[in-house]
Amino acid sequence: MPEDDVVSDLGPTVAARRAPTTGIRRLWFDERVAPSLWFVPSLFVVASLVVSRVVVGIDRARDLDRAPAWLLAADSDAAATFSATIAAAMLSFSAVVFSTTLVAIQLAGGQYSPRVVRVFVRSRLTQCTLGLFLATFVFAVAGMVEERSGDDAYVAAVTIAIVYVLVGATLFMFIAFVFGMSRILRVQYLVARVTKDGRAALADAFDETATLRVAAPAVDEAGPVLTNRGGVGVVQSVDVAGLARTARGAGVRLHVLVEFGEYVGRGTPIARVVSGPAEGLTADDVASSFLLGAERTMTNDPGFVFRQLADIAIRALSPAVNDPTTAVQCIDRITDLLGDVGRCPDPSGWYLDDRGEVRVRFTQPGLARLMRLAYVEIIRYGADSPQVVRRLRAAFDVLDAQVRDDVRPVIAELHSMLDRTSTDALPSSFRDVASRPDGHGLG
Repeated sequence: MPEDDVVSDLGPTVAARRAPTTGIRRLWFDERVAPSLWFVPSLFVVASLVVSRVVVGIDRARDLDRAPAWLLAADSDAAATFSATIAAAMLSFSAVVFSTTLVAIQLAGGQYSPRVVRVFVRSRLTQCTLGLFLATFVFAVAGMVEERSGDDAYVAAVTIAIVYVLVGATLFMFIAFVFGMSRILRVQYLVARVTKDGRAALADAFDETATLRVAAPAVDEAGPVLTNRGGVGVVQSVDVAGLARTARGAGVRLHVLVEFGEYVGRGTPIARVVSGPAEGLTADDVASSFLLGAERTMTNDPGFVFRQLADIAIRALSPAVNDPTTAVQCIDRITDLLGDVGRCPDPSGWYLDDRGEVRVRFTQPGLARLMRLAYVEIIRYGADSPQVVRRLRAAFDVLDAQVRDDVRPVIAELHSMLDRTSTDALPSSFRDVASRPDGHGLG
């Protein structure tokens, strides 16, 4: 791991945060279950089942052989036909929503970046639309099975009335779904959504008000290293408070060597004991506080927003797409995000246990590293586009006035890299045009 990636504080005090108290089970639920495509629709179905039983009970108590005149389905035969028609239609609508979502995921993964697929899967609009259609189907079936014709005719009037309301709601939701999907498939809205999701993670990582100045602990950076022997995957989140309690119980301080968003394999060094006896702590004790998954998330990983925006930009700059305007839109968002935290100090990575003692340290990216992550690949693949080069020059000029003094050399480094790369990539007749900064790229 590069030495300049590790944020250190060698003074008598160090900035530290109180460990978040969210447990590993809650982290698992928030990351794996709540945003999944099945959870919200399942809640709608369960709620529909419960409400339908209550409403059917009300209908049985009324025991009507004919519905009120204001209901279209006035008799039992018409009511049964109406319920059956709505149930079949809702299944068809659900298939349309599901198919549209799959197509949107395929388009987004192929045209923009596989990293942005999560935006579509986690869309509450998609989840609620699918859930409402399934709930209406369940309610219509409940009404259909209650209808009786013949001499002992019976109409579930209240149930049918609610089905009418649900049909209206599903039509409204379907229109909202089509409108929402048509918006999110446009790259500017997708980029805005990624930026919005990442802004909160970035603000939290660089939130100076959340830190406390405490006595700097004595650490041994040559202490024993704990190596992962268990599960593998990307570090999506960590139960920081649980890990701090584990370290306190063993009487040690830990430096977690893997970052949020980093892949952990078997044999990967995951932590170093920087203070205290290492005999009372195992790698499994540390790894049990990690939530591992297949992909990066925004949770505690501010670099992921820049990874997504950079991926969209370089995909747009590929010869197969050749869309520098999309790359310029990504540069707009990247510059905006970096400017938000340009004056904030880099996170120290230290966390306190519940007794207020410095206990665990994480390796977290500072502003300089995030800037390199955001711009280096765009410079590499956009150096032959005058529009992108001009927008990058304008971005560096803006950031030079917004960031801390110690980060300005990184801007100069990126500026120099852009000069050299664009000189090599651009025909001589375009170099003069590309040498001028322009916030629009090319107007």
